[in-house]
Parts: sequence; C-alpha cells; structure tokens
Amino acid sequence: MNIKANVNLILILSIFTTSGILTVAAQAGQGANTDKSTILYVANEGSNTLSIIDGSKQIIIASIPVGKTPHHPWLVPGGKYVFTDNRGEDTLSVVDVKAGKMIKTITVGKGPTHIVFTPDGKYAYVANTKDNTTSVIDLAKLMVTATIKTGGGSHDPAITPDGKYVYVTARKPGHVAVIDTATNKVIKNIPTGKKANGMRMTKDGKFVWVGNTVAGTVSVIDTKTNLVVATINSGAGTHNIRFTPNGKYAYVGNMKAATHTVIDTNTYKIVATIPTGKGANIAYFHPNGKYVYFSTNKANEIPVVDIKTNKIIKRIPIGKGGTHNLAFIDGGKKLYATSWFGDYILVIDTGKNEVIRKIPSKFSNGIKVKGSPPATGRG
Repeated sequence: MNIKANVNLILILSIFTTSGILTVAAQAGQGANTDKSTILYVANEGSNTLSIIDGSKQIIIASIPVGKTPHHPWLVPGGKYVFTDNRGEDTLSVVDVKAGKMIKTITVGKGPTHIVFTPDGKYAYVANTKDNTTSVIDLAKLMVTATIKTGGGSHDPAITPDGKYVYVTARKPGHVAVIDTATNKVIKNIPTGKKANGMRMTKDGKFVWVGNTVAGTVSVIDTKTNLVVATINSGAGTHNIRFTPNGKYAYVGNMKAATHTVIDTNTYKIVATIPTGKGANIAYFHPNGKYVYFSTNKANEIPVVDIKTNKIIKRIPIGKGGTHNLAFIDGGKKLYATSWFGDYILVIDTGKNEVIRKIPSKFSNGIKVKGSPPATGRG
C-alpha cells in the first residue's frame, strides 16, 4: 500500500473513531439529561390511558392504553410496575415501566379505588368501592390470593408500619374493618359514622383518622385498642385527611361545606376553617414547609395557604374546574395538577403561583412522581 493510501486510511479511521466518540458522548449526554428528568405518571379516565410525562420538559413522552376508567396510578415496590385501578371494568392494569406497555390485567372486586402495599413489598391490598370487599394481590405472581369482606363501599385502606394490620373504611355500614395480614381475616369492625370514607393513618401508625362524609365528622381511632377516642365535627361532606409533616395538625377536606378544617392532633380542637372552595378535597404541603396547596374537585382555582396563618394568599385560576391530585417536582418549584373537567394537566410555577402550561389530557385524575414511596395510607 502506498503512502497516499495509508494517509487516506488513517483519515478514514480517524473520522470513524472521532464520530464514534462523538456519538457515545452525545448518547451519554442524552442519558444524563434523561436521568435528571422528573417522570410523572397520570391516569386519564377520559381516554383509558396512562400518561408518562417528562416533568422537566413538560411533555407527554408516552401514552399507554390501560383498562376502562383508570382512577389512579400506583407505584409498585421495586419500581418495575405501575398499576392502574380501573373502576369501569373492575380490574388492575399492570404496566411494565421499562417495556412501556401493559402486560397483564388482574380482575379484582367492583370499583377498585385505592391501594396500599405491605412494607416487605410482597402484597397489595385493594379496596373495592362498589363492592364489600378488599382484594389481596401477590406482587410476585401478579394475581389475587385472597378476597376479604370488609363492608359495603370499601374505600380507603391504610397499613401499619410493621405491616401487621390493614384498616379499610366501609361507606355503607359506616365502619372501619381491621384486617390481620397474617391470616387475611377481619378481626374487628369499628363503627365510626355515616359513610365512613376518607381515611389517613398517622406516620407512627398509632392513630387512624376517618372522615365520615354524611355525618360530617372525623373519628380518631387508637390502633392499640381499636377504639374511637375522639369524634370531631368537621363540616358537611368530610372526606380526605392529610397531616402536616411534623404531625401536629390535620387538614380535613369538607366537600359540601367547601372548606378545610385544621385540627390540632393533640387536643382534637379545630384551630382554623379555610374557605378552600367547592369540592374541597386534599391538602398538599409544599416542600419548603411554608405553604399548603389544595385540590378542589369542583372549583376553578387552586387555593394557596400560608401555613403559619392558615390564610389564603392566592387563588390560582385554572380555567375549567376540578382538580383531584397534585404533585410537586424540582424541590417544589413546579406543581403538576390533574383536571377533571378541563381536559388537561396543569403545570404551575410556584414562585409566581401561575399556570405556565396545559398539557392535553382527557379527565386526568390520579398522579404520581416516579421514585416516590409506594402507598401506605399514612401521613
């Protein structure tokens, strides 16, 4: 081979080598950017899909067909799967995150609505709201292993930190069923009030707070004795309950009264009543600990409250109303909100408290951030 040919060969090899290095570098760069992205999962009841959203870019990167009327996405321990609870066909869809598709359908009871997972990551308990049962799912086999009669309108489950007991509200009898997870038997039904509905367990598992929607009350259950130790008049349509990160206060949504009551968890006294709006639902605490944002199922705005004063400092207009679930990303700089009637997912700049983007979506409902802990019904 002559010198000229050698030079040409060296140039060609150099180009290919450099090109390869540049390609690898580009791919590494893309991978790094992807790793830094915040991924969110959104259940869309109007299109029977699970949206996967790049929170940093504020775009839908995948839309996966699931079962009929998916209510929430549920992050399965280990991160391999996301479940959707499909109220329109009484099933769970199992979405393989890596493959980006639904791989299995699990038939449960009627109207599956809320799920909790055992601390060991082996089982899920599914409350079936249009039924009188709670289904137990073996997460390794992805199949129902037990069906427990917990009472008509079984709705909200919560699991103790040690995984020994699951508490489930039952709307029709107005009680809370206590399940022993070792036997999957109900060991006690605790009467609380008419339409026992929304429920939250304290982080330490010592108390369960129950919103009795028709009664307009909150019942507090001591999990050591399984007795009601307090009943608090909260407001018409009492439903969802959330505790402040330090556990000192409970924020209770009163849907018909269009308010949130703030209750001291030590004294059980109401310290504030906030006019949050129609369909007052769930309180979401900003990571900086200074503000609370509220979902309101029937209002055209998202109220923002100063947690020190419990005064509304802003009502963020969202257009067509109805927010159900909210999720903070980027350390609280952005807030994502699902919208029941607006056919979009809202992106909010929390520095300005303004909507900066509306991502098209039909009747978006539940929302979860990838990497957040599996549901326990506590806190």
